[in-house]
Amino acid sequence: MTEIVNLNGFDIRFELHGEGIPMVYMPGGFYPLEQGRLMAERLTALGYQVLLWDRPNTGESGLIFSGDNLLEIWADKLRELLHYTGLSPAIIAGGSAGGLGALYFAYLYPAEVKGLIFSSPPTDDQEIWDAMMKGTFLARAEAAEEGGMAAAFESTDGMLDFFSWSDQFGRVPQKKQQLLSMDPQAFAETMRAWAGSFRAGGFPYLAGLSDDQLGTINIPTIVFSGPGGFHPPHTAEALNMRLPQSTLVISSEYYAEIWDQLLHDMEAKSDEYFDAALVGRIDEFVQSILQAE
Repeated sequence: MTEIVNLNGFDIRFELHGEGIPMVYMPGGFYPLEQGRLMAERLTALGYQVLLWDRPNTGESGLIFSGDNLLEIWADKLRELLHYTGLSPAIIAGGSAGGLGALYFAYLYPAEVKGLIFSSPPTDDQEIWDAMMKGTFLARAEAAEEGGMAAAFESTDGMLDFFSWSDQFGRVPQKKQQLLSMDPQAFAETMRAWAGSFRAGGFPYLAGLSDDQLGTINIPTIVFSGPGGFHPPHTAEALNMRLPQSTLVISSEYYAEIWDQLLHDMEAKSDEYFDAALVGRIDEFVQSILQAE
């Protein structure tokens, strides 16, 4: 059942699925929680209680336009939600951009994390990241400064805008009014700061964390390489070598017998089928943590 809870003046939309070992799952992109339901269904069958949520500035959760790091905002609000639901410490899992959120959460709040799961670290292609930063943050910042807040939310067809504002406005119409009432300069400064945070200490595909920062995440971790293309194996390898307690799974090798079918399911149905196919190996990883306690 979907709930919306107000924590410290901020609305968070979430769902709890099943009973058992607590796990948070964040899907790729800035997708709302619906994108994680297949993953939750498969995990609950294995004895997990899965928390899905709309991250701040996504889905039907509220808007926060302050601070200089979007991933830090996600982490702060997830910590509040974990304490509200009584699920901390939990296994924290995510795919692609959801994995970036999971990684940053583990960096900021290691005591809240029993294990970290990162599927499909994204590309290190700087041209792609430049396009994503422009479409998601910088083009709207420039439009706000030049034409006001209404101009900032005009159509940007063809841009890689992860916020999916039209979908958010359709879900929660008052979000548009809230954004239109913002000071354009403050909005632009925040958007530029958020874009910069992805390269603050390191690379965007490592959540902007430096090697030293990543080295402090001394938490049992499993990293799954992605399906290729935007999620190449070498970024999973790069992340794995920087984390003290990490296990690497090269997915195309581990799942060689079903690889073609897995890629077909992703293309024909949805990206969520990739992460959902990993639940057996994820369960092995979690059980190893529990047995070591």
